[in-house]
Order: sequence, then C-alpha cells, then structure tokens
Amino acid sequence: MKTKSKSVLFTGITSGLSIIFLLSFLQFLFLKINPFTVPSLALSIVFGGTTGFFIALLINKNQKKTRSIQESEIKFRTLIDLSLDGIYVENERGKILDCNTMGHQMFGYTREEMLQLTIKDLVPDEFAELLPDVIPEDMETGEVYVERENKKKDGTIFPTEINSKFINLNGNKRLIAYVRDITERKKAENELRELIASKNKLFSVIGHDLRSFYSNIVSFSDILLTESGLEKEQDQEFISHIQQSAKQADELLQNILDWASLETNHITFTPVLIPLNKIIGEVSLHVSNRAGLKGVKIINQVPDDLSIYTDKKFLHPILRNLLANAIKYSFKKGNIYVDCQINENGTPVISVKDEGTGMSAEQLKSIFKEGTAESLPGTGNERGTGLGLKICKDFTEKLKGKIYVKSAPKKGSTFYVELPQPQKINGE
Repeated sequence: MKTKSKSVLFTGITSGLSIIFLLSFLQFLFLKINPFTVPSLALSIVFGGTTGFFIALLINKNQKKTRSIQESEIKFRTLIDLSLDGIYVENERGKILDCNTMGHQMFGYTREEMLQLTIKDLVPDEFAELLPDVIPEDMETGEVYVERENKKKDGTIFPTEINSKFINLNGNKRLIAYVRDITERKKAENELRELIASKNKLFSVIGHDLRSFYSNIVSFSDILLTESGLEKEQDQEFISHIQQSAKQADELLQNILDWASLETNHITFTPVLIPLNKIIGEVSLHVSNRAGLKGVKIINQVPDDLSIYTDKKFLHPILRNLLANAIKYSFKKGNIYVDCQINENGTPVISVKDEGTGMSAEQLKSIFKEGTAESLPGTGNERGTGLGLKICKDFTEKLKGKIYVKSAPKKGSTFYVELPQPQKINGE
C-alpha cells in the first residue's frame, strides 16, 4: 500500500512539473514573457501544481476502484469454486466458456480441457445426437432442477440434477448451468427401495407362516374336540402336531420381538464377563424339545473355564437361532457340536457345526444377503422365514463381531461368530 501511494505521489509530482515547464515554455514562445520572473513562475506553479494534484487524486481513486473490483472478483471466484455443484458459463452453441473447480473435477477433466468442450461432449452419445446446434430458450430449466445423465472423461455415465438459465452478459447471450452429481443419493435411494422390498417380503412370509401355524393348531384342536372315537395314539399324534405348531409360532414371535427391539434401538449393549459354557447350556435347553423330536444331540465342547465379555441379551438370540437352524437341517439322530476357540488375535470364535444337508456355493453367496427372506424346508419339512439368520447377522454386527459360514452339500454346515473383546477392562 505504501509503495502504491508513493507511486501515485511521484506520478502527480512528475505530471505537475511537466505542466509547469510546459506553461513556462509557452509563455516564452508565444507571449515573449520571461518565464523566470516571480509572477510567471507563480502562475506556472499554481496551474501545474493544482493539475498535478488532481491527476494524482484521479489516479489514486482509479487504482482503489480497480483494486476493489479485483478483490470482489477474487471473493466471488472463491465462493464459486467452493460450491459442491458444477457451475458453467456456455454460449448459445453449448461451448463451455468458464467453469468452477467442481465443474471440471466432476467430469474428470482439467479446467483447460473443459474449456475446449461443448455440452455434447458431456452427455451420453444417444442424447448428444438429439441436441440442436443452437440451444433454444425452452431448454433452460429456470428455477427447477431436472434429472439428467452425463458422461465423464472415462466414459462413465452418472446421474445428475441440472438447473439452467439464459442471461445477458456484457451484451452476449449466455447460458448459466448448475450441475449436481447425485450418484450417492441414487445409490442410497436404491438401497432404501431394496430394504423396503426386503422387509415387505419378510413381513409377507412371517404373516403367512404365523397363519399356517395357528391354522394347524385350530384344525387339530377341532378334530380332538369333535371326533370322539379316536385312538389314544391318534390323540397323541394330534397333540404333538399342536405342540409343534405352537412352539414354532412362539419361536417366530420371539424372533420378531428380538428383531423389532434391535431395529428400533430399544435394546442397549451392556457387556459383562460371563461363562460361555453356561450360556450354551441355557440355549441348548431352550431348543431341546425340537432337537428331541429328531433325536438330534447337542454336544457342548466349550471349556468350563472360558468366559467372555459380551451381553447375554445379544448373544442368546444369536446362539438360539444358530442351534435352531442346525436342528432344522440335521438328519435324524445327528449331532450338533458347539465349540469356542481363541484365534491368533485373541478373539473368541464360537462355532456351531451340524452334520446335515449342507449348502451349495450359490446358497452360501446369498445366505446373509438382504432380500433373501425365504429359507429352504428342513429335513423334517420344517418351514422358515429366513428371519433367524438375519437376526444372527444384525445382532453380531451390533456386538462389533463377524459371522460367516463354511459348508458343502451333504457335508453339513459350520457357522462361526467372532466376538471382539476389549483389550483391558478395569485394568485386568
């Protein structure tokens, strides 16, 4: 600032002195007046000095105005470059005259490359062929954002929202366009649609199965009440069917309640040190009647002295559903093995292994995937909704753990649940 002020002052003084000498010369040349007399010098100094002063003043004012314009341009350019939308200035033929930082980064070009392109280079080929050589007024969107597809430098087609408007810029007709990349939003929308479809499908299967269970209970109860000549063995058979349907309905309702609690965040994680063997025993007892119907034996191989930090509210549904699943696909008089090993990272890995039907590679790919609600019938033609394994996956993830399975057709399946442990709790 001081340097600029000195420059302006120097210019003013120089201009003033030049005018003083010019006036003195003119007096001598045309008026034959001695320029070195006091009156002549005074007149030259007054006019020259005053003129020089105003010249300096005008130069200073002009420099301030120029500096203000430059600062405004920098400020607005910075604001435009910080925009998350691509902003473009185009002529009537779609030639890109200017763009902000996001404008070229969005498409994978440098700014220099972008300024060599037209809008036809930024849209899919089939749409580019439909664009006129001169952009008509009716192609501007005004205040509305419309969805379009654009093309990146590498040929990738991606979804965008575009807002455009014609303006008069320095006497030239220009199109100002705002382009917003909505790839992530579209991805989220698609995931949400899939999730809603998956849950709708799940609810449909659940509703059908519940109705089926209770229909069996009602039907067999009616037979017992109306048929008086039934043999004792027939009575026992019908009562067994009623009991099985009631237990299946109860298990399904329990899973629905567990899942609802998790989905609505009405269950909190409170880890404590618990003996794993005891939890396995409790869960095995819970499914013992179902295992007994098939003569399936649950073998607990977890060491008595093994304890882990976890929350029983989360672990119980995981183990219950894994055991129920193992029983479902086990053959009569088969064995189920429950074990827990500590891996190289010090993480407990619980395993539930059956000797049942096993799964194909294709089934393994989609076993925990959203949208695969139905499950195959069990070896005793047991029905299922697929909700059990979803609960296993969701609850395991809430425990910051990992669930996976190894299986092969006719060779059984082994489900693994890794449960990370805190490195130190209370200094232990």
